[in-house]
Amino acid sequence: MIASEFVLGLVLRLFLQAHVSAGGFGLFSSDKVGYVGFRFASYIDDYMVLQREPAGAVIWGYGAPRATVTVTLCRDQEPIMKKVTSVKDSNTWTVVLDPMKPGGPYEVMAQQTLGRINFTQRVHDVLFGDVWLCSGQSNMKMTVSQVFNATAELSDTAAYQSVRILSVSSTQAQQELEDLAKVDLRWSKPTSKNLGHGNFTYMSAVCWLFGRFLYDALRYPVGLLSSSWNGTPIEAWSSRRSLEACGVPRSGSMPSDLQFGPSAHSVLWNAMIHPLRNMTLKGVIWYQGESNVNFNRDLYNCTFPLLIDDWRQTFHDGSQGQTERFFPFGFVQLSSYLFDEALDDGLPQIRWHQTADFGYVPNQRMPNTFMAASVDLCDRNSPFGSIHPRDKQTVAYRLHLGARALAYGEKLIFQGPLPQKIELLADKGLLNLTYSQPIKVQRRDDKIFEVSCCSDHQCKWLPAPMDTFSTQSLALNITSCQDTPAALRYAWTPWPCEYKQCALYHPTSTLPAPPFLALITSPSPGYHSRTAK
Repeated sequence: MIASEFVLGLVLRLFLQAHVSAGGFGLFSSDKVGYVGFRFASYIDDYMVLQREPAGAVIWGYGAPRATVTVTLCRDQEPIMKKVTSVKDSNTWTVVLDPMKPGGPYEVMAQQTLGRINFTQRVHDVLFGDVWLCSGQSNMKMTVSQVFNATAELSDTAAYQSVRILSVSSTQAQQELEDLAKVDLRWSKPTSKNLGHGNFTYMSAVCWLFGRFLYDALRYPVGLLSSSWNGTPIEAWSSRRSLEACGVPRSGSMPSDLQFGPSAHSVLWNAMIHPLRNMTLKGVIWYQGESNVNFNRDLYNCTFPLLIDDWRQTFHDGSQGQTERFFPFGFVQLSSYLFDEALDDGLPQIRWHQTADFGYVPNQRMPNTFMAASVDLCDRNSPFGSIHPRDKQTVAYRLHLGARALAYGEKLIFQGPLPQKIELLADKGLLNLTYSQPIKVQRRDDKIFEVSCCSDHQCKWLPAPMDTFSTQSLALNITSCQDTPAALRYAWTPWPCEYKQCALYHPTSTLPAPPFLALITSPSPGYHSRTAK
């Protein structure tokens, strides 16, 4: 009997030592692994935030097939919840915790039992709150050390120790990974060092500042995961199925000035997003698009909405339905930057395509989304190039307004004014715009509005100077248009205004009017306004 138990124990230890997970991250975390075959998933670690009620947080990891795994949630060393499961033939195990109120700290303990052999793993100082994933390219990757007032921002961490941060390493893969290969910053409390580790390393300034604004409003823990890579197009962040659905060609010329990260289809989705799919999320924020200004630009009004829908479906399925199917998804509408005149129309087009050609969100193609317009946050003197404006505080503030409105149901303004009705007063040579919310004309601008004048199927854009205005309407002078006025556009240039000096804002929220393109015969900006081109 003793001999058989010895043999069983020896075989089991050899088996566990031979098992290596697909991701491999845990093999290098000696304090979390024990025997290499039994461990938590790479991002389940000390100081993490798990999603609060009404969802249940998903805990998973790797083990020996058919072994029993017991996950226990403890508070002050007292067990308060226990979940039991078995390791599947794929060497993974998963449990869903009961919904928990925000707060903590807790300890999560996992114990694997096979025969009389037990292995135990623990993570401590775990909080329950809201978990947000932040992704995109370099404007999301910029750290707090690169933004305005960096010194003050880096020192402002003491009150935010319940805002926990994690930064995924820049890795790519040809196939979908099950777990992260590695992380740059494991779950941590915020410090000046990990918020400003270096240029474009960790932690994301937009992500951190967004979480900080949310914490000020919510007053309970917030978990932030940053997974971004500089100079990357949307194709790298999209699954193959969503790219195929949009008819994205598999090859094409790559502009060197705006795209210098991985661009192959799905390589970042495979390595940096798919491995997170089992996590229960509250929502996502996204800051990307510059690398598509001259690359598959005309497909962005398909690739971006489908990325959102595909991520939502994947996280919903991966979390066993705990992540909402249509979870809130926020994004930054691109700011201004200076580049070759040949691309002058590319940036306005991408801004438009970011909204699926509606000019606003949410809309029927992009439900439960929110947008932070940044067209007025230009930065001519940025040491990182004008493509990287340093005012990430305002970006994050505008994003958090959208999150509070859509994710938390607060009744507040989160988007600048758009015209609800456009009327042609031909006898007066005017276009009258009626807005759905109050407007503030911050400065009169004779060029920011343009009218498309058409004759014999030939159209040209001419300035439509601002004439008169009231609290909710604006008249434009179109007497320069001697032909048929067919369409109207606003802020349709790469650089519509100087810093926070665009023409129109909401009077109390300081939110800028976003760019739009509309047929004059149409009652409001909308999808069919593309035909005005």
